[in-house]
Amino acid sequence: MDINRVRTVYGWLINIANNPNCMTFPVALPDIQSIKNGLIKISHDIEKESPYFSQELFEMKDRMFVGYGTINPVVFGQAIEILKSLQQADNTKGSGVWDLIHPKIALVSQKLFEDGHYANAAEDAFVEINDRVKKLFMKVNPTASKIPDGHTAMNMVFSDNAPLVEFCDRSTETGSNIQKGYMQMLAGAMSALRNPKAHANITITKDDAMRRLMFASMLMYKIDEAIDYSEIQER
Repeated sequence: MDINRVRTVYGWLINIANNPNCMTFPVALPDIQSIKNGLIKISHDIEKESPYFSQELFEMKDRMFVGYGTINPVVFGQAIEILKSLQQADNTKGSGVWDLIHPKIALVSQKLFEDGHYANAAEDAFVEINDRVKKLFMKVNPTASKIPDGHTAMNMVFSDNAPLVEFCDRSTETGSNIQKGYMQMLAGAMSALRNPKAHANITITKDDAMRRLMFASMLMYKIDEAIDYSEIQER
């Protein structure tokens, strides 16, 4: 089962349900199509392990909306509960999701997450990225008098103009865009996500933390690729 797909479709449904006018105004056709496609894929994913839920979701896709996008509240609620149950069942499996997380992220965040320290788990994941990139800076620029930190380090090490570490061949427009895009994602992560506890008005839930850990993991794997492409010896 692709638990991230389940969470995505569940999130779409919850966002619609949280709209106080959801029963009055029709759901947009593109959103309906995305939800239906998501339910079809989930149905196929769980066909062997949960045949009952698989069949239910496959049939619900055609009964959830009537007319021009009006919600069928009964079917809508049933779908939400099934998707919630699938997520809860996945959580009881143990550490399956951690098989998808980069080992460096799992090392610093898994125990914190499993102990319920979600903000710390999310923070430490991005701190680990920051520390790794700072070490990369020192590796490729050992004579530097000052070591950059945070978004400054990301912008310098993965610069789209004169990078110290490249993700790919930048001679093409696609390569240039890839370099710039990941530089911006890394820099943005340092500014927005590295210290979630610093913002008193932000609550980090279990799901929030896992989404951030998945994002941090993706970035860490991209750094792996950049190191390989740039032929840098980390140690």
